[in-house]
Amino acid sequence: MGLFKKKNKYTASKKELMRINGKSIQYAVERVDGMERVLGKDGGIIVLDDVIVVMCEAHEVFLCKIDGSTVGELMSGNGVEIRGIDCNTGEYRHVIAHYSYYRK
Repeated sequence: MGLFKKKNKYTASKKELMRINGKSIQYAVERVDGMERVLGKDGGIIVLDDVIVVMCEAHEVFLCKIDGSTVGELMSGNGVEIRGIDCNTGEYRHVIAHYSYYRK
């Protein structure tokens, strides 16, 4: 491999993952065929060694491996979009988690 190796723009970098780790979320939705279904409210995003976990109301609503998943913040900066294969169901899922903001 050379010095100028082509980078895959769809893989999640450690910097992006650490930025979303520990963020509290107001609600999470799943996008299926253009429709959004609410998964839960009041939760958080946890990034472990090899998995990304979205928790809502103390329940795990989405769990996927970092390898093979894509993570990207929304253009507004108010949330994050996670796509990947759910470890529990084995299905490809598209989850959007909207951050909750607290006044300082």
